[in-house]
Amino acid sequence: MKKTIFKLLNPINWVRAYNFQKKNAQYSKSSYDLELFLYSKILKNDMLHYGYFEDVTIAPDTISIRKVEEAQIKYAQNIIDLVTAKDKPILDVGCGMGGLSAMLMQQGFKPEALTPNANQKEHISKKYPTLTCYKCKFEELNTTNTYGTIINSESLQYIKLDEAFALVDKHLQPGGRWIVVDYFRTSTNTINKSGHMLSDFLEKIKSNNWKIVHQQDITPNVLPTLHLVNLYVERFMLPIKHFAFEKLRFKKAWIYYLTGDIRESIDKKITKEIASIDPVMFGKEKKYILFALEKAN
Repeated sequence: MKKTIFKLLNPINWVRAYNFQKKNAQYSKSSYDLELFLYSKILKNDMLHYGYFEDVTIAPDTISIRKVEEAQIKYAQNIIDLVTAKDKPILDVGCGMGGLSAMLMQQGFKPEALTPNANQKEHISKKYPTLTCYKCKFEELNTTNTYGTIINSESLQYIKLDEAFALVDKHLQPGGRWIVVDYFRTSTNTINKSGHMLSDFLEKIKSNNWKIVHQQDITPNVLPTLHLVNLYVERFMLPIKHFAFEKLRFKKAWIYYLTGDIRESIDKKITKEIASIDPVMFGKEKKYILFALEKAN
């Protein structure tokens, strides 16, 4: 306790704490996504997306980790089934841990992967040494290669739409196919602002002379994952947080008192994160859609 008090009273430690805060505030989700890092430690099939449940009524308390992984395999297979040019190279933009690209290779396709995340690039290099993987953002890709298919699986949301369309025009071969599977906002007045506006994306398709050759609303199929996560938050994470705060109050009341602002900040952050995984809110505010696009004649 004396050591803790000394740290709190020492002005040098306050300067160090400020510098530490400043350094760690420079966080880029596209280069180091904490949520995806967490999922990668729980799920072992190298896939970091929501998955696709064919049984949309499945109860969350009956969903095992194996079922989640099977749903992720099904999600990836839905994408692969839309690839028409098997003999032409494929670019997997925002490849995560390489799971989709690995499935493509297993089925005889020729994928290349791209991720701005150094940890993901290192993982792919070790586990899939024959898979070409670029460590960069799509906007920074420097290659003369062109592709018969470009895939954006839960990665379009990180790219400005105008840039995304220009980049696909640059790297896609004539007659090629652009597969996009992601969630889109259906209203500007949403609690969670992630995802492009669906109306904006549809307008860009038209104005950039593309056509939709396949469109499937898979929102109901991804919601079981959100129901599962929400269940764990309500039954485990929130009770553990309450237990930890109350334990601190009884054991170290003076620290509990001094950290009131920090605990309030944590509660606000948790409330915001819970809103982003609320399946009811997600279903009202967003659409998760699988698109296959081709250039219009």
